Amino acid sequence: MKKIISIILCIILLLMLPGCWNRRELNTLAIVQAVGIDRTEDGQINVSLQILKPSAIKTSTSEKASGNKSVWVVTSKGETVFDAVRNAALQTDRKSYFSHNTVYILSERIAKEGIRDELDLLSRDPEFRQSPFVFISKTKAEDIIRSEHEQEKIPGQAIEKLAKLSFATSKIPEVQLIDLLKNLASKTNDSIIPGITIVEGAPEAGAKNVVKLEGTAILKSDKLIGWFDAKETRGVLWIRGEVKSGIVVVPTPGDETKKSGIEIIKATSRIVPERVDGNLVLTINVEAMGNLGEQMSTVDLSKPEPFKELEEKTAMVIEEEIYSAIDKAQRWEVDLFEFGTEVHRQFPKEWPALEKNWREEFQKLQVNVVIDTELRWTGFIRQPVHPPTDEGEDT
Repeated sequence: MKKIISIILCIILLLMLPGCWNRRELNTLAIVQAVGIDRTEDGQINVSLQILKPSAIKTSTSEKASGNKSVWVVTSKGETVFDAVRNAALQTDRKSYFSHNTVYILSERIAKEGIRDELDLLSRDPEFRQSPFVFISKTKAEDIIRSEHEQEKIPGQAIEKLAKLSFATSKIPEVQLIDLLKNLASKTNDSIIPGITIVEGAPEAGAKNVVKLEGTAILKSDKLIGWFDAKETRGVLWIRGEVKSGIVVVPTPGDETKKSGIEIIKATSRIVPERVDGNLVLTINVEAMGNLGEQMSTVDLSKPEPFKELEEKTAMVIEEEIYSAIDKAQRWEVDLFEFGTEVHRQFPKEWPALEKNWREEFQKLQVNVVIDTELRWTGFIRQPVHPPTDEGEDT
């Protein structure tokens, strides 16, 4: 009897095993690497899909020599984003597969009208990943999707790497879809998204157009209201603790007509809300650590006094960048710094009343900035390559 029961259980378990009933063969899929979303003149959604061509990627022959590109761009229109994506099936004999997608690009026109509706499919459907990087295109999103790159066979991968390398300057934010969705779900936080555009290439390179990250789109709720430049963007990132590296250019102590470059190697920030005489005051504490990367003067900066002054000048530049971002954000009534979240955490009982008119409260916030900079290293040399000579000294 036990043997019969065991056999029956084994049969039942075998029936429950799913096996490979839902497998997808590679030769039946159109692997999408990048997605662009535009709005047409008649109000329809235009979706551009950058689809990989595996046969062209694996060949060692260059694209120029073979005439075969590594990607194929399919554009389709629809009443909604989902409708446009499905309409792409009218042009390709393979089902669009989005698990390898790394880039979402939204046009400036869509961003000005509001991006919440266009992002609904990307957050609702499990086929769309939430880890890809998001950009706002200053041109048509389709133009970015169709662009080529000199260093990468797959343009979508080049854009992804540009996003990942943005930490080197900290002048462009790194924004993934999941980060954007979290901000859009907040009642008080507003969003920043990196800008992307096409610039004309150098004549010696054949005047080929080049994709470039440029500016930071500022969204009030879900609508684009303007752009921050590199200085203002880094001011936002200082406050949010997202500066990982970058070069801070300061006047050289002892010769302010010449510049010195400070390489930031580590930075942290802390926002402290408090009540002062009944008023809400926020103090931003930023700690930055760096090295002297270069100097364009002959001043000996290794001595204690000019080295200390160099730290102070670095702090002044960082403070200026932070205040430039705060001033503009308060004028535009956009909380890009998550001040509301910090106030909520510090004053939970007062927050419901503050939240109702947070934009007005944010605009009149008093913000103090405290910068602590520490320079640790002058590189392989302590003195400049051509140090000043004393009078009478042989040269």
